[in-house]
Amino acid sequence: MKLETHCHSLGGSHCADGNLDELVLRYKEKEYDGVVITNHISDCVYFDYHKGETHREKVRYYFSLYEGVKERLKKVGIKCFYGAEVRVLHLAGKPYGDEFMVYGITEKLMADSKPLFDFTQKELFEFADKNGLFMYQTHPFRDGITVGDPRYLHGAEAFNGHYHHFNHNDLAEEFCEKNGLVKMSGTDYHHDGQPITAGVILNRDIDTEEQLVETMLSGEFSLIKDEKTYLDELYKCKGLK
Repeated sequence: MKLETHCHSLGGSHCADGNLDELVLRYKEKEYDGVVITNHISDCVYFDYHKGETHREKVRYYFSLYEGVKERLKKVGIKCFYGAEVRVLHLAGKPYGDEFMVYGITEKLMADSKPLFDFTQKELFEFADKNGLFMYQTHPFRDGITVGDPRYLHGAEAFNGHYHHFNHNDLAEEFCEKNGLVKMSGTDYHHDGQPITAGVILNRDIDTEEQLVETMLSGEFSLIKDEKTYLDELYKCKGLK
């Protein structure tokens, strides 16, 4: 099963502006069997972008975005799963928050909790462990990011394919190996025309969020990593040769 692990949809944040029909078409053309929709949760998007007055209303809006994409993907035979990319309380006093992916969370669990961006990394990991979730750090060596404490991670993104950023994937791969973390790979899809460069190949078919978490925790999958396309587009984007 060919699965995209890191994909943002329109309406979830200021930075994700891709047309939903194009998103579906692109993943169909690339012959993906599943996509995990991983919209941002941070203080800025929560208060400025997610609709609703109360916490529960904002959570309902947040999940409605996933449901809208799931409906579109289902029509072309692609399965859709839910994930949340959470910007936690700042590490090391830095002004830019660091992001951690959580798989397996439900709308009820999120609504009954305080906003996830109010957790520290350790608190979010304890929350994940308590509730049977899978948590990993996204783009841990991207410029401007603080690498998380490996004691409070199940995995990390060994490859991030978003060409707007210097992700230093070689360092991320070493970090995973050194600390015995599950290696993840994701395109970090945000925009129309963005190259789809990553994902995982599972050794079995899955249908539920529970199976997604179980499979990720096992680490029994291979990574899709189109390093050449990522670097070619990165250099082009940054005006480098």
